[in-house]
Amino acid sequence: MVENRNGLVVETFLTEANGRAERDAALLMAEAVPQGKRVTLGGDKNYDTREFVRELRGMNITPHVAQNTTNWRRSIDERTTRHVGYEVSQRKRKRVEQSFGWMKIVGMLQ
Repeated sequence: MVENRNGLVVETFLTEANGRAERDAALLMAEAVPQGKRVTLGGDKNYDTREFVRELRGMNITPHVAQNTTNWRRSIDERTTRHVGYEVSQRKRKRVEQSFGWMKIVGMLQ
């Protein structure tokens, strides 16, 4: 999990690859977010599922995940996409990839 304002990695979670692991780990990390203030959670189109979006909304977290345009059953709709904050989140979500790039090149992660 990366904080979008500064691109800092704030939490990681190791899972077995099974097709759902990334979403399950994201939900576990989202549960640890302090309650009270409304937050957003960005992600790629792999996170655009009914179950994932419903779980986030149930935790009072606004899902700013990319719309899966190849699947006609999008879970992210205009309630979310019409806001300027959604567009900003989509531009900044690449920061998690930049962190992995740094770890591989500078940090010598293999």
